[in-house]
Amino acid sequence: MTLLERRRAEAGDGAAVDRVTRTMALALGFAALLLAVVALTPFTAQVGVPHPVWTWGVAAGMFVPPVAAAVLSPVLSTRALRTAAGVSAVAQLVGLATLVPALPDGGLAVGLGTPWMLGVTATGTTAAAVAWRTPVALAYLGATVVLLGLDRFLALPTPNLGLALQDALYTLLFDLVFAALALATRRAGARLDAAADAAVAETREAAAAGARRRERTRAEALLHDSVLVALLASSRGSERAAPQSRAALAELEAVDRARDETPQASTAWVWRLQALTSDLAPGARFSHDEDAGATIPPEAAQAMLEATAEAVRNSVLHAGPAARAVHAEVTAHGVEVTVIDDGRGFDPAAVRPGRLGMSVSIVERMRAVNGGRAAIVSRPGVGTRVSIGWSRPTRAA
Repeated sequence: MTLLERRRAEAGDGAAVDRVTRTMALALGFAALLLAVVALTPFTAQVGVPHPVWTWGVAAGMFVPPVAAAVLSPVLSTRALRTAAGVSAVAQLVGLATLVPALPDGGLAVGLGTPWMLGVTATGTTAAAVAWRTPVALAYLGATVVLLGLDRFLALPTPNLGLALQDALYTLLFDLVFAALALATRRAGARLDAAADAAVAETREAAAAGARRRERTRAEALLHDSVLVALLASSRGSERAAPQSRAALAELEAVDRARDETPQASTAWVWRLQALTSDLAPGARFSHDEDAGATIPPEAAQAMLEATAEAVRNSVLHAGPAARAVHAEVTAHGVEVTVIDDGRGFDPAAVRPGRLGMSVSIVERMRAVNGGRAAIVSRPGVGTRVSIGWSRPTRAA
């Protein structure tokens, strides 16, 4: 998996919303702490006026949950963080709804001024934006503004409608800024998640399409390399018909078995390549160079064996009397196999594009492997060289 694929896999599925929620919970806790400090002076002056249950219950409900959630934001779930914000919002709304009944004789004592909680309503409206969806958060903001206006109108011995409307409008504009910012941030996180989810789905679909293409290429190559060769040998009455038929059946049965995903050691793979060469072209010269301890991914190892087998088989069938050689070089960075002969040769440009032996069994088979490649060079009367290679993909930084 590439670095981009890993990053895509780590995004989406709510990951961005999760990070945004934790960040907003942290910011809300810090803001609640600051607003508590702002409200401390009027709170101290008015602490004995409303009913103590109302005073301490509303203050604790508004400020304690967001501050605690901010402290515990690295370990709490996003649901718990939203719940804490919701508790703060509900506490504020209940406080606004019960403020006037909690006051003695329905109003503050002369000279105490505006009730303390009317100056810190941004705590609850922002908490509502963190806790709930946009329609609910906006409805909460509207309810807060209405209740604040009523409280401002009724909580003083001499009601003042103009002052109540002015405070309500100010609260609407001020609190709306913070609520809108929180809602927009959460929506951006949701959009990022949606984009990441789409990217992950696209990456998976591309990987699946690539896997299907590789399997189709492998099936076509297997059909050409084993089944058709066995049928052709049988139709000609060749003495190799029986072993080739058994080999074709064995390869077909292997398709149904799970592939071994264990990387192959270079030495074992070179021995397999040499045995394959000796079986297909007993007179061919085989040589190799290898780094001890190098390994080859199973898909690349199998593809190179199959592509080399087709190159050797083509040489035997079409080059005529010729000297041929196979050389393999295995390093920690990749594998190179060269199949060369001095036979008849041919003009690659004159070969039909749909000829399976070259286009599928060798070239496309290697292209289907990540890091694989193949090249065929030939001249009539000179010979043919088939270069088959695989390079270990470099990891993105």
